Amino acid sequence: MAYIRHITLVANTAQTVTLDPAANSSRVEIMSRNGLDTIYVSYDGTANPANPTVAGNDFDAVAAAIGAAIRFKRINNSNMVVKLISAAATTVTVRAIA
Repeated sequence: MAYIRHITLVANTAQTVTLDPAANSSRVEIMSRNGLDTIYVSYDGTANPANPTVAGNDFDAVAAAIGAAIRFKRINNSNMVVKLISAAATTVTVRAIA
């Protein structure tokens, strides 16, 4: 079964998305749907990655463009926890990829 979540980030508030191993995914994709602002992403393979900050160093970023995306490979067989933040109410799609 596919795992897809469509969410709207609350400006300047980190949001956590968790994919469990039953999602049968080897990767996760984070895509900007409205391109309103850059999305900063934290994923390190642990159950509790660091909270990302807007424009913070050491965090991956999805460009402020409709359809811009980034993918991460699953590091282990436990839950895949990704944290997201943006300076605006940016709409995002998070989906598991087999």
